[in-house]
Amino acid sequence: MSPCNLHRSRKILMQINDNHVFLRMEPEEMSRTTFCLWLAHLGGLGRVPFAPGTVATVVAGIPVAFLLGGTSIHWALVVVSALVLASCYVSEVAERKANRIDPQEIVIDELAGYLVTVIGFPPDWKTIILGLLLFRIFDILKPWPVSLLNRKTPGGIWVVLDDVGAGVCAHIILWIILAAWP
Repeated sequence: MSPCNLHRSRKILMQINDNHVFLRMEPEEMSRTTFCLWLAHLGGLGRVPFAPGTVATVVAGIPVAFLLGGTSIHWALVVVSALVLASCYVSEVAERKANRIDPQEIVIDELAGYLVTVIGFPPDWKTIILGLLLFRIFDILKPWPVSLLNRKTPGGIWVVLDDVGAGVCAHIILWIILAAWP
């Protein structure tokens, strides 16, 4: 027997080396759709049973906001813009897979909207928490002009656009609050 025999069978890799047998599972290939769903759900955050949008904003948004707050505004704008564009694409794929318009398990749009809220502000707890509260208020209540962007039309752009609009409105109010209350 050769020092290294490989035998593939049903996604199990068996390796025989010097009278030792090692069995391990081969990593399964992740399809493009599966990867898009994973991104759209931010791992498993979109599947939590209660308030997945708020959970995703807290669990994913706050750490990313702190990370981006330590970079230049130019780099932060590039990252957030790329996230918004990627969110439109993966939300489109996830919406088609779910066969529903704007399903609640798609939460990558909450991350994008929250980052729009806090971009350009110093990453301190006052900004992070106020931004979180303002973003969730605008995202949940969808007052004018956010309500104009909340179309019950299929498409990833409409999934993301109302959250980005909520983020812009929350950003403006956060700026006013922080200017009056430094």
